[in-house]
Amino acid sequence: MAGYARRGTLFAVVLLAALACAPAARSPAAPVGAPSAASGSGAASGSGATNGGAGTGADGGDALQRLVDGARQEGTLSFVWGEGTLGGSDGVRRLADGFNKAYGLNVDVKFTPGPNMAEMAPRIAQEYQAGRPAVSDVAVGYAQHVLAMMDADALEPVDWSAWAPNVQNPAAVAADGRAVVVQSSTTGITYNSTKLSGSLAPQSLQDLLKPEYKGRIATTPYAASFDNLAVPELWGEQRTTEYVTRLAAQVAGLIRCNEIERIASGEFDAFAIDCSQGNALRLKAAGAPVEFVIPTDAPLIVPLYLAVPRRSAHPNAAKLFVNYLLSPEAQAILYETNFQDAAFVPGSRTAPEIEKLQAAGVRFTTVDVAYYQRNDDKEMARTLAKFQDILRKQP
Repeated sequence: MAGYARRGTLFAVVLLAALACAPAARSPAAPVGAPSAASGSGAASGSGATNGGAGTGADGGDALQRLVDGARQEGTLSFVWGEGTLGGSDGVRRLADGFNKAYGLNVDVKFTPGPNMAEMAPRIAQEYQAGRPAVSDVAVGYAQHVLAMMDADALEPVDWSAWAPNVQNPAAVAADGRAVVVQSSTTGITYNSTKLSGSLAPQSLQDLLKPEYKGRIATTPYAASFDNLAVPELWGEQRTTEYVTRLAAQVAGLIRCNEIERIASGEFDAFAIDCSQGNALRLKAAGAPVEFVIPTDAPLIVPLYLAVPRRSAHPNAAKLFVNYLLSPEAQAILYETNFQDAAFVPGSRTAPEIEKLQAAGVRFTTVDVAYYQRNDDKEMARTLAKFQDILRKQP
């Protein structure tokens, strides 16, 4: 595990940044939304226990059937994560029904709304080190949370390509099989479409520095995503510091990423950097006057990962559930319940906006496991603290 040795300071950073929605480097030639650290083979396909899919021959079918038989004996799946993740209680209920139907099972899926990802990752790591069963049979987190659990060797490496029909796309798998991407978030600007329209509608972070936006903008107290922009491969520290300082003079207040209703109500006209598209698109679908735009000068994709803890109490069912979440049916449920899905899966409803910007020459950066591995987490923690201080001291 030497290659994964990290990250005491990261917990402090994540605890601040993930309280609202934790918040996205990739090769231009990679599939849309693809994390840059992946392993596997073939292309995504199929769903359910009976669909062999690409990369699964007779041996793969036998392995899949053994997992189904094992899950039937286990009889239970227990999940603990935040209510705002993967559609919360409603999303898990619908996913559980589809999961059991796909595999011909009657597994009792229990969901307990729990702490945020920044608290759950060290908990799962500590449980593994203490020899206790994991509190959740499936761990959910962004790249920084996956790395925190990997530091403790708390995640099981899985050869998904050998048996999982829906996990054949290399874009899905990271960290030598320890994590699988099931959802792509895009960070951006959420704005009130009745207050800002036409030439006033922002398209970039730079737009928000225009005089006409002064006193009409909100940003986060935890400086969401600005630490990602400050790394050398993107804006760098100097440019990002200058931007945050100028933005602080523009903003009228600090809100969290789960408070988008305050944009819809007109309290603020625009909000950046929003942690993901999910809340804004949910409100828009309900008729609220909000729009979400990916800024052309800061196009970030943030993959959400599922992982199987080494001490999962129901590992067979857990692995099958991860495979199920990349099926077309489960991806549709994810989008219907939280307006996010995996951008590299055929039929993704997240992908078109990304593809439109790519066609216009915009190059996305994916804040994935490889991104965190190649950047200095101590420097990211330092710059994040600096940006938070600047924003909290805004007039």
